[in-house]
Amino acid sequence: MTSRTKKKGRRPGSRNRGYFYRKGRGWCATEGTRAVPLVSDTGERLKDRETPLETVRAAYSRHLVRQSQPVLAERERVTVLETCQLYLDNVKATGAESTYQARAGTLYDFCIGLPASFRNRTASKREIDKARIHKGYGGLAVDQLLQLHIDQWLASHPGWVGCRRTKVQALKRALNYGVGAGFLSRNPIKGYKTAKSGMRMTYLTPEQEQACYDHAKPALATAIQVLIRSGARYGCEFSKLTAKHVTMTPKGMEWRFSVTESKTKKLRTIRIPNTEPVACEVIALVEERMKSHPGPLFRNTFGEPWTARGLRSAFNRLRKKLEKKGIKLDADACLYSCRHTYAKRTLSGFWTGKPSTIERLAELMGNSRDVCWSHYAGWCDSYTDPLWESA
Repeated sequence: MTSRTKKKGRRPGSRNRGYFYRKGRGWCATEGTRAVPLVSDTGERLKDRETPLETVRAAYSRHLVRQSQPVLAERERVTVLETCQLYLDNVKATGAESTYQARAGTLYDFCIGLPASFRNRTASKREIDKARIHKGYGGLAVDQLLQLHIDQWLASHPGWVGCRRTKVQALKRALNYGVGAGFLSRNPIKGYKTAKSGMRMTYLTPEQEQACYDHAKPALATAIQVLIRSGARYGCEFSKLTAKHVTMTPKGMEWRFSVTESKTKKLRTIRIPNTEPVACEVIALVEERMKSHPGPLFRNTFGEPWTARGLRSAFNRLRKKLEKKGIKLDADACLYSCRHTYAKRTLSGFWTGKPSTIERLAELMGNSRDVCWSHYAGWCDSYTDPLWESA
């Protein structure tokens, strides 16, 4: 008797257990005529075929519990605020603190209708009425949420010129989490389109830079100087810098951030040479702080470590102060303009007298070549001069 050849695909009888593996979708359970994806206790879909069966059984048990709960079975009763709270709980448990803070502020604005600054403090009714931006959409049932509400929300924030896409993305992810976790049947704003944010390519001229130093508080002036000369990202690099990141070499100082600390999830090295006066000043500032600060090296006026939010707020206050004194920065100037200034000056050889290439700049800034090309190629004479010759 010849043995029957085993066919590839679904394991025989696997549906009898109530859950099964489907190629391309992962582990699923049957709900009526639909195949519903199973998720982990953190809300992530189980897509790996080799997931331990104990984990799959636990996910299937949670699926059965959700089906038996009336509030989850009647999904239209789940509000936008409840969905956002559950999503933020998951982000807080599994994501970065900066991600949690940014999305919590955005979703608080959407649900409550007040600025994110009200999220962690008590305020009087008079303060709330004065600061209210819109009526808030958190009380709506999810199935009542319309794309019109998103239009109205964005219209109430005319200053959100370059960040609308990010704001809408935070809301989309909250609703997609609800769908993936099984307590929402659909994302009502799926397919909502927002225009891509424009790239803010403003840099500071030497005159504008000096004006910042003249009118900023010493802590902020130091931050601006270090950011411009190092090209560091102000949130995940400058404000997180500690003595453990710093290494001295014969050619200068290096700041090394591991794969888990880097924005691009690649080893990040910031190089500050010891052959140029401004860079030597930055090296001296870092060495001085390494002797007195066991944690983050750069601190604000109150002696607390800088945060990304604190740096942005301080720079915005400085802009207003400069405007009152008749000193205007470009309309889209922001703290990230310090990094663009580093790119501009590196390409032109401002500090060293030796112009750089896009490829070298990409390595120095921790970006890909394509990103640097799209952002900074117009500032590099070695790329623009051939265009003039051809024209």
